[in-house]
Parts: sequence; C-alpha cells; structure tokens
Amino acid sequence: MIDELLTADQVAALFKVHVTTVYRLATSGRLRAHRIGEGEVSRRGLRIPRSAVNEYLNGTIIESGKAA
Repeated sequence: MIDELLTADQVAALFKVHVTTVYRLATSGRLRAHRIGEGEVSRRGLRIPRSAVNEYLNGTIIESGKAA
C-alpha cells in the first residue's frame, strides 16, 4: 500500500510552522521525506509520507511535567 504523500506546504500547515522549518526537518533527517525528480531539493520536489508526519510527532512527545 502506498502512503499518501504530502507537500512541504501541507505539512507546514499541519504543524502550523513556516515551510522553511519543514525543509530543515527533512534535510536534517528528523522528518523522513522523498525527493521527487533530479537535482537539489526544491519546493515542488519534496514529498513527505503521512506516516512520516505521524512518526515525527510521536517522537516529539513531551512527558508530563517536563515541558519548559
């Protein structure tokens, strides 16, 4: 089964962050993403599987009493 692929703009809207933050997460390897096409990662060429969004969010849970 193929996972739904989201654009960086869609993920940014879900996270309520700037699209640049999504690119930084993807290029650092913290958010799994796929480059579609050749060359450098561009706005139109980055796709993030919906499962990668869930994995990222699950990995950033703050335990009770540990938030700043």
